[in-house]
Amino acid sequence: MTAMAHPRRTRLEPPMPGSRPVAPRALPPGRRVQLRSVPLPSGRPTAAAAPMPAPTPAPMPMARPGWLDHISRREAEVLRYVARGLSNAEIGAELFISLPTVKSHVARLLAKLGARDRVQLVVMAYESGFVLPGHLVRAPARPVA
Repeated sequence: MTAMAHPRRTRLEPPMPGSRPVAPRALPPGRRVQLRSVPLPSGRPTAAAAPMPAPTPAPMPMARPGWLDHISRREAEVLRYVARGLSNAEIGAELFISLPTVKSHVARLLAKLGARDRVQLVVMAYESGFVLPGHLVRAPARPVA
């Protein structure tokens, strides 16, 4: 369905012959609208825009997690890749380390952080702010052989 021009209001309805599409109006920065149902004189509901309250401020950045002081730099790298969902073999390929070494790092992370499985490691990484949603670790460029 598209918004069509109407002499008094904009309604969501199927296009009629001879009608023209209406471009959405630009809103000032920080303003959002929410569609709500408004009855027409005929009793048929339509969509109308109602201003929404201002968005809440962004949360304060989290403090550095205390457990970060107890893990090595390499274990922190492995934890970032675990949080991305990579398997042990994929982590080894990204960091140029063997599979037993990756397994050793994961086992030490589980022991140091008191997690029972990889899922708990991922939850701890996200809840503490160590890993942020949508912020992926970029692998360094590999030389072409």
